Amino acid sequence: MKDYRGRKDGFTLVELMTVIAIMALLSALVLGLAGNAQKSAARKRAESETEQLASFVTEYLSEYGRVPSSPEALSNALVEANHHLTNMLDPWGMTYVYSNTSKQTFYLYSYGGSETNPAVWIGQNKPGGD
Repeated sequence: MKDYRGRKDGFTLVELMTVIAIMALLSALVLGLAGNAQKSAARKRAESETEQLASFVTEYLSEYGRVPSSPEALSNALVEANHHLTNMLDPWGMTYVYSNTSKQTFYLYSYGGSETNPAVWIGQNKPGGD
């Protein structure tokens, strides 16, 4: 029979560091995927809300023969209609951009979280940016 009195049970420092490194790598992957999921969800929500607002403006045009004359007029019309988007805020906390170009045409979009990058803007934005 062997004598185990000199042997110490437990993990070596290298084994512990390896396990910690693997756990850190896995948690970074999970957090990265969660961040991407949140960004994707925010973008889909903004796309849906810009469509809803554009639909509201189109209905307004049908009813009154013109689109709202300003963002404030659109906001007031949304409040009067008891619409759920009365605050006109996108998922990033920025106000949806609205402007009319004539009595029957309009632009409505979200900056998509970046006022400086037109490539991420969502909706019907003006040619050449804001």
